[in-house]
Amino acid sequence: MSTVNKVRITSPVKTDDVIFLKMEKAAAELRVLESELSIELVERRKMTIKDFFKNDDSPVIVIGQKLPVLYFSADDKIVYHENTMNFKLKRFNKYREVPPLIDIMPVSLNEQAVIVDATMGMGNDLMLMVQLMKQAEFHAYEINPLIYFVIKHGIQQYYDIDLTKRIHFHYGSAADEVIANADVVYVDPMFETTVSQQSGMQVLSRYTARHDHDHLMDIVQRARCVVLKAHFRSPLFKRYGFQVTVRRSSKSHFGILVNKKM
Repeated sequence: MSTVNKVRITSPVKTDDVIFLKMEKAAAELRVLESELSIELVERRKMTIKDFFKNDDSPVIVIGQKLPVLYFSADDKIVYHENTMNFKLKRFNKYREVPPLIDIMPVSLNEQAVIVDATMGMGNDLMLMVQLMKQAEFHAYEINPLIYFVIKHGIQQYYDIDLTKRIHFHYGSAADEVIANADVVYVDPMFETTVSQQSGMQVLSRYTARHDHDHLMDIVQRARCVVLKAHFRSPLFKRYGFQVTVRRSSKSHFGILVNKKM
């Protein structure tokens, strides 16, 4: 499932026994996710992140009092942050402007729906849906164990439990039964050149393996309703018969496919 072979876990320069226990707990959780993953706990001392990559190119996770941070190199890191989501939330709160991702869905904001995010990635689209669809239940899937760990824990630390308790986080590909029973399955597969200029998304596309076309086809065949986000020139919309909502100010479009046989 994962192409990750090794990860190093360390602390901030200023550390304590509590942080070391958190490092051990993180290592234990990652071993459960990927039994063949080599995990090394590294004492930080005064090393910079650049020092970690002088003789070893394996990823580094920094565990501290703040959100966990994943480094694929000294310059390429992933940590949960809201990006443009706050802007979309403010537009909704001020003008009742529903974001395109949610507007295309055949469920209302107050409906007790089951939503699957089959490609969690950085978690921004997931948390946009969670904050606006207040009665919905969510299943979030991620196939990279390091991304899964950092984004899952980042979200759980960043937000109140009243919000995150409606999210079921899963490592791996979306389960067939969950897909079949969901009201909407959302997919942002990142097959083509990344459409987002956000640094986190660029790191994802460079360093992690993502889902292939076969996985999308499997979802299309099993789900009642699929919402796809892709580059506006993507052949996927036409190939699978998605009804596309054109966004003239964006390179990414959303398409919806309702399986009338379900």
